[in-house]
Amino acid sequence: MNITNRIMLLLTSPDEAMYDQYDSPNLTHAIVIVTIYAGLSSFNAFLSAAIKSGSIGFGLITFLGSFLTTYLTWAFLTIVIHILAELLGSLGELLNAVAFVGLAAAPLIVTSFVSVFITIAGSIVFPEDPDLIVPKISLLNSLVGMAWGWPGLLCYFGLKNGERLHELKAVTIVLVLFCAMGTYEVVASGAFD
Repeated sequence: MNITNRIMLLLTSPDEAMYDQYDSPNLTHAIVIVTIYAGLSSFNAFLSAAIKSGSIGFGLITFLGSFLTTYLTWAFLTIVIHILAELLGSLGELLNAVAFVGLAAAPLIVTSFVSVFITIAGSIVFPEDPDLIVPKISLLNSLVGMAWGWPGLLCYFGLKNGERLHELKAVTIVLVLFCAMGTYEVVASGAFD
């Protein structure tokens, strides 16, 4: 299966896309997917910083920081998911978790593309935005991406198939992580300042 087919399958049939991750975790696809996501989300961070500050230099620093943060998030989330799965009796190895968490970034490619559109349209339509409409729309987009990708639905199927974890245990891990990351996202978004 090539990378395009894998991404489409991840977006449309996640259980089928993650089915082979226990026997043959696909690190190449995971790296490519995370890199595409890192590029798009970093481009959005660049645009947002450059528009708000009026400085291309600050935008570039933000781009690099965002790119690095994406890989650190992948590593951190992989380790946390794998440790929690191990505590609950998983059969998978760390390599399985690295692969399926990387693959779970596929929906974040879509939401990052939407974020770029929100950033550009928001700066044109709401240049001042005293009601914080753009941050609220961005927050909703981020929460949809989290529910779909990191640490949501695709991580659930990764835990179920890549770690061979019981469905209820996989749901528990995903819900705990989603609540923790979602709370952080709401607080950090500035949508309710």
